Amino acid sequence: MTEALLDYDAWAYDRVKDHTTKLNEEQFNQDLGEGVGSIKDKLRHLHWAEEIWARRIQGENPGSDVPIADATSPVAFFQSWDASRSKTFARLRSELQGNAGKIINYQNTRGENFEQPLWQIILHVINHGTFHRGQVSSMHRRLTGAPVPLDIILFHRS
Repeated sequence: MTEALLDYDAWAYDRVKDHTTKLNEEQFNQDLGEGVGSIKDKLRHLHWAEEIWARRIQGENPGSDVPIADATSPVAFFQSWDASRSKTFARLRSELQGNAGKIINYQNTRGENFEQPLWQIILHVINHGTFHRGQVSSMHRRLTGAPVPLDIILFHRS
């Protein structure tokens, strides 16, 4: 099941990338107000969170200091993210093989210690991505009139 969700996550990432790289820089960086921020801000947060969790799974304690490219163009942003994301998710898949119950000890960004099985962390990473991609889809609707279609049933149909 986790493998299928990782496949969905990759599919949804590609959909968001395909739609977002068609935006101009102004749309990509536009603060939509009401605490929403910009599409770039949402995606930078998602990239940052993926990196944090990948490092925690590897036994590192990155705190909150994980630098993420601050490209103003959507194409440049995704070029940077693509390079690290493929490595990150290859590591996640590799760790998951035969180790789903492996206990991961980590600190959150406030320095609090936790331990959880790997499968729970990977499901969290996937769910977190789904949540923020849904926000980005709504932001696309506001900017272009059309959302990014991300329903998991569409993934299963493809």
